[in-house]
Amino acid sequence: MKLNIIDKRMFKYIDWVLFANIIILIGLSFVAIASAVSDPLEAETATLGAAISQLNLYHVFQQLAWFGVGLFAMFIIILPDYHAIGEYYKWIYVLLLVLLVAVYFFGVEVNGTRGWFRIGNSGFQPSELGKIAVIITLAKMISARTKGKDGGIRKIRQILPILGIFIVPVVLIVIQPDMGTVLVYLFILVVMLFVSKTSWKLLAGMLVAAAAIITGGWFIFGGMIPTYMKYRLFSYFGMTEGLTEEQIEAITYQSKQSTTAAGSGQLTGKGLFSLGGETRSSNIPQNHNDFIFASTTEAVGFIGATILIILYFVLIIRTLYLATKAKDDFGTLIIAGVLAMTVFHIFQNIGMNLGVLPITGISLPFLSYGGSNLLTNMIAFGLVINVSMRRQRWSF
Repeated sequence: MKLNIIDKRMFKYIDWVLFANIIILIGLSFVAIASAVSDPLEAETATLGAAISQLNLYHVFQQLAWFGVGLFAMFIIILPDYHAIGEYYKWIYVLLLVLLVAVYFFGVEVNGTRGWFRIGNSGFQPSELGKIAVIITLAKMISARTKGKDGGIRKIRQILPILGIFIVPVVLIVIQPDMGTVLVYLFILVVMLFVSKTSWKLLAGMLVAAAAIITGGWFIFGGMIPTYMKYRLFSYFGMTEGLTEEQIEAITYQSKQSTTAAGSGQLTGKGLFSLGGETRSSNIPQNHNDFIFASTTEAVGFIGATILIILYFVLIIRTLYLATKAKDDFGTLIIAGVLAMTVFHIFQNIGMNLGVLPITGISLPFLSYGGSNLLTNMIAFGLVINVSMRRQRWSF
């Protein structure tokens, strides 16, 4: 298929509500990141320039640079028709596998996971962008089996090739190991199969098989999983028998610090950059990344956190609405995959920040510091905008 470049008339069909929501979240992230990593401002600071000079803006500038890259990538991704992009799904999939193999041998280890390429002072995580590759690949394969049919996938032989293609990158991510990302991939698969009206019997059988494989893999390959990951899971389920008090304290430290910080914000918070005059906690690990929701809630309180959650609610509802308006199964499945990825990240991240879900290395979309995650989300929502722009029939 020819890569048709966008007709300028189609720009008016960009979903500006969705785009504006994303830009607002990213704008808030710059403030939240700076507030999380900077020392409290001195109360007697007289001028704006003096206040800015006291801030630690290194991470903000890094995030701003990735935002520029992401904005350019989003623009590029909306130019060609999404069907044309889908024609290259095999190459996209092969590129993902090459990167996942390469990062295992040539990548660097971060927090116990060998899943990063080091680029200067920044890192690039292939498994993040791999989410987009998996979404495009699954959408193409599933839509090929549902096109022109009232029902979805009904036979095992129809779903086996999909599962075979899906399992290869998942295994490569398991051996890094990055179990949080594996869970995101699995959730994307289940949601996309559900949206395509796959037989309940097939879905149930697949979930049972997955549970059996995970259980068996735990006993067979459990030695590959870092001890701290296993202890986190054990502590979440109250399985601390045999652990010393020091071990229990170590594995629950992050959760205790984040929940304490979030709760201490109370109704209105302690103020961004501690301008409210109250001392904020400085002991939250990864307070600008995985635990930015807790550090931000401490600063802006329940009211500020509620506003943030409303923005995410609008993001989810708007994306869901666009999925229902796509003109074909392929477009619907692309948006469904992006929505599944986003929902999992939002609920898992906020849940672990509040101590109601196990801790995983899952970032909060558009808010957490991290170039790979920001770039992935901007490309993903570029695809969503691409699909939504082409609801109408156009002749070129």
